[in-house]
Amino acid sequence: MRFIILSLEFLVCFFNVGFAQSPSWRLWADGLPTGVYPRMVVAPNHDIFYSLLGAGTNLGLVFKANTQDALGQFTALPKIPRPSTIQNNIVALGYNKKSEAIVGIYRSDNTQPWLFKYNKLTDQWDTATSTVTPSLGGHCIATSENGTIYVGTRWAYIYKSTDDGNTYEVLYDSKSVKSAHPCYYPSALNNSDSNGAIFSIAIDRNGRIYAGTETAGVIYSDDEGRSWHPADIFACQTNDPNQKDTTSLYYPLSISGNVAAIGFTKDNALIWSGVNMWALNWKNKMGFADYKSQTVAEIKGLPDYLIQTGQQVSKLVTTTNGQIFFHSGSSTGASQIGIYTSFDGIHWTSFNNGITGQNDGTSQGSLAVDGNKVFMATRDGKVWIYEDSLVSNSDQFLLKNKSKIKLSPNPVKNLLQIEPDPSIQNDVLAFILYDAMGKKIISKQLNSLQKLELDVSEFASGLYYIKWVSRNQTFLNSCFIKN
Repeated sequence: MRFIILSLEFLVCFFNVGFAQSPSWRLWADGLPTGVYPRMVVAPNHDIFYSLLGAGTNLGLVFKANTQDALGQFTALPKIPRPSTIQNNIVALGYNKKSEAIVGIYRSDNTQPWLFKYNKLTDQWDTATSTVTPSLGGHCIATSENGTIYVGTRWAYIYKSTDDGNTYEVLYDSKSVKSAHPCYYPSALNNSDSNGAIFSIAIDRNGRIYAGTETAGVIYSDDEGRSWHPADIFACQTNDPNQKDTTSLYYPLSISGNVAAIGFTKDNALIWSGVNMWALNWKNKMGFADYKSQTVAEIKGLPDYLIQTGQQVSKLVTTTNGQIFFHSGSSTGASQIGIYTSFDGIHWTSFNNGITGQNDGTSQGSLAVDGNKVFMATRDGKVWIYEDSLVSNSDQFLLKNKSKIKLSPNPVKNLLQIEPDPSIQNDVLAFILYDAMGKKIISKQLNSLQKLELDVSEFASGLYYIKWVSRNQTFLNSCFIKN
């Protein structure tokens, strides 16, 4: 098939539409209290909460804005009633189904409160209660679609609330894992039934709860926390369940320690960060696991040994469209610090465009997501926004036909095969190819979209987007990885 290469300007005139500019972060809010380790989370009503793990006098502060506003207008909530033995300020930040903030702190006296819920009606913080209290405090929070709240703690267990965060029951996660999988125990704690700490907790699109531990890798539950299992689903030897199977495909998931971040691709493949990956000759502390395709791999695209900080910083978020973001926390080189993005969870590229100020080797940032809006807080009291607009979901054409253009192989080295479903062949009139930063590479006009080949052998390695232009001036988008 013969293609006519057109300029972007001609396409804009021909279709009477505008195309996306280079993706970039923009400043959304400023003037917030500054300090290390900012925290952010977005509630169901689009309220976004901001706090600091803190340093100096900025303790007990929580601020609220709404992601639907063009610019963030943060207002202060009452200060949390910090206990006298507080060690770290707001370590965990979450929400309940009423969009009320949930806050977890560290304190050295386990008779003092460690978890609080903001009460909208009284405009004050209520102290949560639990039958067993952790020795240090709350570290991470995840809320399911039905409103069940899960709190990971340091030097204790996972806690669960079904009453909007007023009371919590203990889920003896480590004991559950060990009873069903005798080989699987946190050896660093002398065969105890505690995995040390829960440093991350996240819920995938199917409702599976994943937790990242201090000493025992990644665990999960499919029954709302009643039972827990190793994410290394072949953890124990078949003939001797008391011995670990070091040949298991999912072995990297069981040896990870300090699992600081857990995230997912749009198709529910798992991404996690943790130590001990170097024992596998992986140069970073992040891994990818897809149970459907039975794939476990080191991620690609990050500078070697990038992630230097652990449980306090790392965060993975995914937009509705499936774009994944990761903030690296700290680094040996200021030029490497900041945000990385991916669509497939394996191939990553840096994405700091537009962010200025303290996004450097001493920066401790925080990511939050609301639909296709991503927010990044930097320690200088600023919040940045990026809207994932490369993949539009504003038209039924996209929603109906998004999966009807097949790209293979993907990742690709030389020739990319493009095969459309016959039902849309006559609807697509042109395409524009962008690199990951939004720079146009080529644009082509089509009489119709039939099976074709695209030679990408000379392209630089990385992520690329194809924007398909339809007859009714709507857009359909694809992406591929060039190896």
